[in-house]
Amino acid sequence: MAVKIYVHGSLSVSTNGKQLFEVNGLTVGECLNDFISLIPKMREILFFQSREGPTLRSHIKVSVKEKSTEGNILSKQVEDDDEIHIKKNIQ
Repeated sequence: MAVKIYVHGSLSVSTNGKQLFEVNGLTVGECLNDFISLIPKMREILFFQSREGPTLRSHIKVSVKEKSTEGNILSKQVEDDDEIHIKKNIQ
């Protein structure tokens, strides 16, 4: 299933300025894993290892169709042509 990932703001420095990626997956987590296979250094930027496994860093905001999602965003199912947006949380 083809999904678009948009990398916003200063995070695009880690992708050499590229802001749009097309990935595959059935959930946000699977799509992010496919994205990380393209840009391996994004793993440490987006995630840290907790007892429960890889966990999104608190300063990273991931949304689907530009809507924030409460709860476990990684298990949220995506549909063909959905858009996942990744940006730093501004607090």
